Amino acid sequence: MEWASAYKENQITIVYETMYNGTRSIGESIVKGINSEDQVVDIKLYNIATNDLNDIITEIFKSKAVFIGSPTVNNGIMSHTAGLLEMVKGLKFKGKKGAAFGCFGWSDASTKIIMNLLKESGFEIVGESISCNWGPDEDAMQRAFDFGRSVVSKSE
Repeated sequence: MEWASAYKENQITIVYETMYNGTRSIGESIVKGINSEDQVVDIKLYNIATNDLNDIITEIFKSKAVFIGSPTVNNGIMSHTAGLLEMVKGLKFKGKKGAAFGCFGWSDASTKIIMNLLKESGFEIVGESISCNWGPDEDAMQRAFDFGRSVVSKSE
């Protein structure tokens, strides 16, 4: 009955979709922050557009925390990210923690949308979303790194 319970391993999965690699860079900085605090946790980093959706869903199932990133496109999130979040919502995972990150040009809509969809999916939100206007600058990369460090204790 593990599939129906709040199953989790010592794993954090970070999934992103990107247009100009800004969202990817934020995700990579989150990974570095996590690694600086915990070298034992298994960290998975996936570009949703180039990896199999079923493999990503499996890793989300195994994870204690999931961070999802997308740039804002047309005041929304990118299509692969939307599809993933719809699947996650339908699977009704239990005991998961999550947060959002991304880049935007005019409106920081993507992180708000992702956070709301994670909440609707039963995820406990840990920390504020990480977002930056256009590509991430040094400050945004530091905020992402610090976020990664801070979520290690919140992910237990």
